[in-house]
Amino acid sequence: MSGPLAQRHTDNDTWHNNQSRIWKPNNATTSHHTNSRAFVVQVQRHQEHPRASWWPQALRRATKRRRSPSIPDQAHRENGTRKNNKKPLRIFQANVGKIPPAHDCALALADSERYDIVLLQEPWTAHTDTRSLTKTHPAYDTFTPVETWGGNDTRPRVMTYVRRDPRLLADQIRPFQTRDILWLTINSMTIVDFYRQNDESDALNTLIRWPVPERCLIADDFNARHHTWQTGQAMNCGQEIADWALENDLDLLNTPDIPTNPHGNTIDLAFTNMPLAEATVEDHLATSSDHFTLSLTLPDAGLAPMQPGRVRVTTNDELKRFAEIVELGAAGLPTTDSTPSELDELASALVNLLTSAAKAAGRPTRKGARTAPWWTEECAGAAAAFRAIRRLYPLGFNEEVQIAKRDFHRVVRRAKRLYWRNLIDTFSDSSSVFKAVRWLKSPGPFQPPPLQVDDVVYESQIDKANALRRATLERQTADDDIQDPWMLVSPLRQIPFPLEISLDEAQ
Repeated sequence: MSGPLAQRHTDNDTWHNNQSRIWKPNNATTSHHTNSRAFVVQVQRHQEHPRASWWPQALRRATKRRRSPSIPDQAHRENGTRKNNKKPLRIFQANVGKIPPAHDCALALADSERYDIVLLQEPWTAHTDTRSLTKTHPAYDTFTPVETWGGNDTRPRVMTYVRRDPRLLADQIRPFQTRDILWLTINSMTIVDFYRQNDESDALNTLIRWPVPERCLIADDFNARHHTWQTGQAMNCGQEIADWALENDLDLLNTPDIPTNPHGNTIDLAFTNMPLAEATVEDHLATSSDHFTLSLTLPDAGLAPMQPGRVRVTTNDELKRFAEIVELGAAGLPTTDSTPSELDELASALVNLLTSAAKAAGRPTRKGARTAPWWTEECAGAAAAFRAIRRLYPLGFNEEVQIAKRDFHRVVRRAKRLYWRNLIDTFSDSSSVFKAVRWLKSPGPFQPPPLQVDDVVYESQIDKANALRRATLERQTADDDIQDPWMLVSPLRQIPFPLEISLDEAQ
C-alpha cells in the first residue's frame, strides 16, 4: 500500500486560509414610493422569482436589498463563497485516554485551529441514574455510537465532533450496532471513527464485513503493527488490517515509522480511497494523553451551499421598510374568500407577501460557533508549556513531562471550576438562572441517531423529517374530514361543564 506522504511538524505555525475582506461603501439609496398602488402584482410570483425583470419598476426598487456598512461587499462575498466551496476538510484525530482535561484540551485546540471534524477515541464519559455524560463544545455537534450507557461495558469508545457550519451536512449511519465504530456521511463523504482495543477483535471483524464506499476515510486507533507502517513483525491483527486495506484499494496516509505514541509505536492510522489526502503528526496539538495528534486533510471536500436561514427585522429602519413593502404588495392580494380554495389562495399569497417583505427589508441571522467560555489564557499557556517540555522528550515517560502534564490538568480543572462558580455567583433572580441553564431550549448533548419506523431505518435528516411527518401528520387523510363543517348537529348536544367551581380551581 502506498499513499500520500505525511510529515511531522514540530513548530507552531499552521496554515490558515483566511483572507481579509475589504468593503467598498455603496452610496446608492432607495427612493420612497408614492402613488404606487397602480403596480398590482401577484405576490406569489415574487416569491418564486425574486426581483425578476418583469416586476414593476417601483416594486423592484422596493425589494432590492440595501447594503449595510457592517456587511462586506456582496459580489466579493459570493466570489468568496464559490472559492470556499473547494476548501479542504481538516480533521483532528487523537486518543484522549478517558482523561477529562485531555478531552477538553483536544476540543479547545481543534476549535482554535479551526478543524472541521474531531475524531476521538477513548473519550471521557460518566453516567448517573438518568443521564449519560461526556465532554461537549459549543462550536461542535457531538455524535456518539450509543446514546445511553451505564458503565464501562456499555460506554462509547469513540466520539466524533462536527463543526457547526451550515456547509457541513452530517448524517449518522449505523450499518452495525457497536460502540467501537461511528459512521458519518458528510457532504457525500463517509468518515469512520474506529477504535480497536489491543486484546479484542470484534471491532475489526465488524469493520472488515462493512463494504467500503467511494470517498471514504477510516481513521483512528488500530492498536496493531505491520511493516507497512512500522518496521518489524506483524502483531495484533496487523496482517488482517493490511489485507483488508489492500482488498478495498485503501491508501495508508501515515508515513512509515513515524510514531504516534511515546512508546515509539505507530498505531493511530488513517486509510482512504480519496486522492491527494494527507496526514501529519502534529506536535503542537498534543492533548496531554499518551497518544500524539494526527492531522488529516482531505482536499476538494465539496462544501454544501449556504442554506437560507432565518431573517431578522428588528431595527426601526427595517420595520419601516417592511411596512412599506407589505403596503405596496397588499393591493395584489385576492379579495374573494367564500370557498375553501379561495381561502387557501389568500393564505398562500399573504404568507408569500410577508416572507418576501421580510427577506427584502431584514437581514439574515448568522450564528457563529462559540469557543469554550472556560478556556482561558492560563489554560492555553499551560498547554503550551506542556508541549514545550514534551518536545524535549518526545518518546518515553520523562519525569518532567509527567509534572508538566499534571500541572496542565490542574489548571484546566481550576479554570472550569472558577468559571462555573463565577457564573453561579452572578445569579440574582430566577430569570437569570433560567437563562443560564436554558432548560426548555436544551436539545441534549448528542445529535439525533438514525430513526427506525417499523422495519425501515432512516438516516439522513430529510428522510427522518419526512418519516416523522408521515407518522404524525398523515395519520388522517382528507377522507376523514367532516363533509360540511357548518352543518348543524341534530339533536343539539351540550358540552358537559359543571356550574360550580371549587376553590382550588379558582386559585
